[in-house]
Amino acid sequence: MNSPVLTVDRLLEAAPDDPAPLAVSTASKTKLGIVRLRFTKAAGVPDVECTQITVTIPVGETGTDLTGNPGNIDYKYASSSGNWSITASSDRSRYVCTPSGPGKKFVFTDTAYFTVILDAIPVGRLPGEAALTLTAATTTAATMTAATTTAATTTAAPGEEDWTVPITKAVDDFFFFRAFSCEQPQIPNPGTAILRWEGSEHETEYWLSYDGRDPQQVTGQSAQITGITDTTTFVLDARTPDPQTGKFDRHHYLSTTVTVKEPTILAKELTAKKINVPDTLTADGSSKTTTLHGPATFEEDVTVMAKLIVNGTITNKDGTVRIDAAVSATGLNANSGEIRTTGNLRSGAATVTSLDAQSGVIKTSGALNTGDATVASLDAKSGAIKTSGALNTGAATVASLDAKSGAIKTSGALNTGDATVASLNAKSGAIKTTGTVSDGGSAFLRFGTTVVIRNRYHNTEGLNEDNKPDAKVSLKAITTNNARWWWYLDQPK
Repeated sequence: MNSPVLTVDRLLEAAPDDPAPLAVSTASKTKLGIVRLRFTKAAGVPDVECTQITVTIPVGETGTDLTGNPGNIDYKYASSSGNWSITASSDRSRYVCTPSGPGKKFVFTDTAYFTVILDAIPVGRLPGEAALTLTAATTTAATMTAATTTAATTTAAPGEEDWTVPITKAVDDFFFFRAFSCEQPQIPNPGTAILRWEGSEHETEYWLSYDGRDPQQVTGQSAQITGITDTTTFVLDARTPDPQTGKFDRHHYLSTTVTVKEPTILAKELTAKKINVPDTLTADGSSKTTTLHGPATFEEDVTVMAKLIVNGTITNKDGTVRIDAAVSATGLNANSGEIRTTGNLRSGAATVTSLDAQSGVIKTSGALNTGDATVASLDAKSGAIKTSGALNTGAATVASLDAKSGAIKTSGALNTGDATVASLNAKSGAIKTTGTVSDGGSAFLRFGTTVVIRNRYHNTEGLNEDNKPDAKVSLKAITTNNARWWWYLDQPK
């Protein structure tokens, strides 16, 4: 009796459980896919005995490759009955599946199935079809003649059949835009901000802006910005096309902020209860005003290029305070520092080591205690002036002047109450005082002061003497050749 002859394409068939395409990965997001490949016997054939199934995936970066990094793929199986073992190659691109039941065989009946599950597949970035190569070692009770009827089927050796199954990879058309952040939340000054985000690459443009700059288009899923000196907020605009016009005018915004350690601050207006400047404070601008509400303390050099107003006391612990404009303060204290201004200085009580305002007016409603002082004009009608150094000034009006150890030099009028000075030089200016002016304990004469003129050597001839308040002094001719005369002032009796 002759055995029946069966002519078929294959004894086993395989197909993915889910025919939906796998979403391709992007530059910023690795998409993980899963393939469930279900094996069953072909229709119209008797039961099939199988001793081994091998699945090989294409590896690379092209559209026909499934993945470029198969090393982390998870693998397992599902079966209608019995146990299987799966052995993966070292790079996990090839999986050999072997039944572990009686006789190391698995019988595919009309209801029997075996499913290979490949999970966590890092899907490649290019769309296309990736062909999985399948090999099965099978036999059946009927005599089989292998016949190749499709391009996907190749003639195999007796008991073994090979074929391929295509897996489709496609671009995920679903728009997403998320996780915009800076790699480091704080950077040095100056520093570099490395920005990263996740988002669709298909029909999406990304535009980055910061610090008032015009948006610039960026590509990929990251950007690097150098030269950051102050805390900065970055805004990323993901633009997608309008379905009607095709123009990329639909905007989606995310923002992130990076802080800068010891930043360089540029502000149109700054309001603060307390500002500590351990190094250098510069206020620049020819027509701007710097106003500080409350006491101001400077520990190092300070330069103000415009008007400085302090609604409190200015204290300069060390260094030079230079103001190239007017200064207004309720008090001034710079015992160990220097005050320089080219504009007017208006202050209450002021104590400074050195004062330089050659082209500005000094006005104070309190006492001015200073070392060397050079000013164009000095006005302290209601305040006392005390200096331990030279005072060089133009016109000066003060209530009281004390410079026991310093010289007073003025090129204008000096108007003062009581004045005590070590040296007074007013070559080109008048000295006016409503108080006492003395030299070595003796008073200076004023116009109209009543005095007595006395002759030290009195002989038969000389000056006439008269102690009367309205006395006239007359001079007689000197007849004694050897006589020496001089006169001195005495207080009236």
